Parts: sequence; C-alpha cells; structure tokens
Amino acid sequence: MITNYQRLVIITLLFISLNGCSVINILKLRRANDDVVPTWHAQLSQIDIKTDYIGEKTYVYGSINGVDNFKFMVDTGASFTVLFDTPKVRSLNLPRGYDLELSGWGDQEDSKSYQTTMRSLRFADIEVQGFQGAFIKPSKTQYFQREDELIFDGVIGHDLMRHFAWTFNKEAKQVTVSNSPVVAAKNAYSIPFDIFMSKLYVEGKIDFGQGHIAKNDVIIDTGSRHYFKLSAQYPINNDLTLPNAQVTGADIGLSGKAEHQRVTLPSVSFGTLTLPNVKTNLIEHVDEEDYWVIGNGIFNQFITTVDYFTETLFLTPLDSRPITSRYNLMGLEVRKLLSGEFLVRYVMPNLPGQYAGIKVGDVITHLNKVATKQISKDQWLTYSATPAAYMVCIKHKQCVNLTSRHITGYSIP
Repeated sequence: MITNYQRLVIITLLFISLNGCSVINILKLRRANDDVVPTWHAQLSQIDIKTDYIGEKTYVYGSINGVDNFKFMVDTGASFTVLFDTPKVRSLNLPRGYDLELSGWGDQEDSKSYQTTMRSLRFADIEVQGFQGAFIKPSKTQYFQREDELIFDGVIGHDLMRHFAWTFNKEAKQVTVSNSPVVAAKNAYSIPFDIFMSKLYVEGKIDFGQGHIAKNDVIIDTGSRHYFKLSAQYPINNDLTLPNAQVTGADIGLSGKAEHQRVTLPSVSFGTLTLPNVKTNLIEHVDEEDYWVIGNGIFNQFITTVDYFTETLFLTPLDSRPITSRYNLMGLEVRKLLSGEFLVRYVMPNLPGQYAGIKVGDVITHLNKVATKQISKDQWLTYSATPAAYMVCIKHKQCVNLTSRHITGYSIP
C-alpha cells in the first residue's frame, strides 16, 4: 500500500500545484463535512438509488433543499461533492463562500470555483444536512465547450461516499448503498484498499512485457471512463520498450485537454485478479509513481462494491465472459448533448475520423441513417470499437463515410 515516501510526495505535489489561500481553502473544504453524519431513513440496511449509466459513467438522482431530480456522477476519485452551474442548480440561489481552484491533468489552468452550503442533500432515504461542497460554472472551465454538454448537475465525492458501502451493477443499471459492511459473494475478488488524502488506493502489479513487472498503488476512480492509466514518466525513467502500436487520445477535464498515448499492456493484477491485455493511457506527469488509476472500463465488467466500512473493493464476475477492452477505432471522442446528439470533443490523429474530415465541435446527427438521439453513449462505444463501414452525418454539413479497422498490436494481438 502507500509508503511514507509516497505520502510525502503526494503532499509536496499538492502544495506545489496550489498556492497561498488556494491550498488552505482546498484543505478546508476537504475537512468541512467531517462532523456531518448522514441520516438513514430506511428500515432496511440496503437501498437502491435511482440510477442512470451513460457510457461507462454512473449517475444517481437526488434532491437539494427539497427540490428533486438532480443528477450526480458518483466519483470515488473526487475529494468532495461538486455542483455545476445548471439551470436547476442556479435556481436554488445557494450562498457563495470562499474561493477555490479545482485542478486535474490538462494543458491549461485550474478552474475557478467557490464553496457553498446545501441545507439538505438527499439520495433516496439517505440525507445530510448543512452539507458543504464546491460550486463551479461550466463557462469558466475547460471541461465543457458549450453549455448543452452539461447533462448532469454535479458530482458525489469522498465526503459523502465514505459513510457507506456502494455497489455498482451496470448490467442491472443499478446502484445500491449499504449502511453496514457488505457480505461479498463467494466468487468475488476481495481487494483491500487504503485511504489517504480522500483517495482510495489498491496495490497493483503491472506487467509491461519483456520481464518487467511493476508494483504501485493505484487509485480507485469511478469518475473515470477508462480502463487503466499510469504516469508516462514511469516507462521513460525505467527505459521500457512499449508496444509500437500506439494511438493518441485525449482526456478533457477541469484543467483542459490532456493528450496522451494509449497502448495495450500484457496484464494488470490486483490481489488474485489478473486482467489480460489492458488498454492503458499514459498520462504525462513529473512523478512516475503518481496518477496510476483504475476506472469504470474495468469496474463495469463486474458487480463492483466499494465498502468503506472494511476498506475493501469487491469485484464479482457477472458470468464467464472474459474481461476485455473496447477500443476507439473510429477515432472520435464524443459527448452526449442535451438534445441527445453527439458533440465531437476530440479527433484522434491518423484514424478514420480525421481522414473523413470530421472536426472538433461538429455535431453528429446520424450514424448509418439512425438518428443519434436514438443511440446511447454505450451503443456508440460499441460501434466505435467494431470494425465496419459507417456513414456519419454532421449538422449543417454533408454526411461522410469512414471505415474502421483493427490495429495490430493494439486492439488485436
């Protein structure tokens, strides 16, 4: 698990990346809800929360100050709960507190935010009162290009999640919350985790090939849509030869666009669980041991429980299907808009989308003559990973044809 040296490095990097009152305010908000105790109104020890899965990300619905149907992403990687500047949130007229700067990996500055307080925050029969969080305006962040990308109202972070055990079942489209330790299925993989600075870490063993196996702490991040991420500095510092078959992708976050290389590594292991041929994002970072992350691309292939009571991650196989990675063979990173259509946020170089002339900011209205309003994000990801000929229609432009193919050494051996 985390060594004292790694703890020191994380703290040092935190204070380097932030400065002055920014450091104080971020740490202040991390501690703001330490004394807040949730009320469990249900008679049973487990409750289901109204849930929505969009692509690989998980969302639940709750109420703020008695107003219903706010949509929150569930994010173990977030230190605290965050609200976005949607019309519904704006209508609450929540109080403005001290200033904040929220950061992530990316090529631009941190996003401006401020602290706020909710009189009541409730999910099904779980309620907290006097709960503090961050409020951020999409127009002031790099995360969103246009306001109609904002299809959810906020993010549930560690400050609320830490009180319970959370079970995610994408196949059943359900999230279950427990107010006591979970009894795991007999076939579940039980992986202990450590908590430090509001982050959850498991010990991972990564096979880079050529006999090089690395052990490192890996962050549990249900806010990530990807499979596995690690610092690109690690293979550089250790003179590792990675597979020649690589593609360039991008994450879009609170600190802008983080372009990176994607490769397939031979395996990633956690406890007794070994995952073969894992698609991996190499994120540029000065510290070779920081920002190693496991995300929902893997978690959603199991019934996944994050049990804060026993500090254990349970991964229960759904059936005998092998664990696989879906590859973006079209080369288009898209987001659902409020209209239901897809906005192109990034065009991957040297892949079919670029060759077809599709640009960042294009709105895709039809795929193979089917309106994208009728295509879910998960269906889009399946199409994108399936080699075939596609006709893509762009709003206010002509339709274009593209043909995707497997990439040897990347999407196939």
